[in-house]
Amino acid sequence: MEILRCFLLIFLLTAACGCAGSGTASRQKIDPIYQEKIRDWQKRIQREGWSESRVNSVLAEARGLVTYRMEIRDHWDTPRAFRGNGYSGDCEDIVVFMMGTLRRLEYPHNIRVLVVRSLFEDHALLRVEMPGGFWKAFDVASSPIRPVDPARLAPIVEFDETTVVWHSLKGSSVGKQ
Repeated sequence: MEILRCFLLIFLLTAACGCAGSGTASRQKIDPIYQEKIRDWQKRIQREGWSESRVNSVLAEARGLVTYRMEIRDHWDTPRAFRGNGYSGDCEDIVVFMMGTLRRLEYPHNIRVLVVRSLFEDHALLRVEMPGGFWKAFDVASSPIRPVDPARLAPIVEFDETTVVWHSLKGSSVGKQ
């Protein structure tokens, strides 16, 4: 619980104040591409609006820029720190980056980090409320990104900037919201 509180505090502070990341060759190469994609997505969203396929497209294109890197010591990066690390991180870093990307594009629906229990370790997923009102969970650490069947999850906790929902491991409430 304390780790979650620390993460939320760090996430909110860095979102408001920013934090300095270490510049790397990867970041210098990828940053201009990411910025161009942001501009392109903004134009498309302004023209066509948000749809399930637009969300899928943004997540898939953003995932093409990042590298999954397993961390020995678990540490949650902010989107800015993730970019500072050369767009490289583990599952929760990629989830927070994707969440930050959708926020930056002013996605009007709910977006949450969903932590689930897997066979050997916990895993972070991105949970997005689609324009049609239903929720979809994405494993954004996999490449290509794939939707995850909520019935197969053992959720632990999901949260965003304002809400924390603890789940009972006996009965999943994911997908029942």
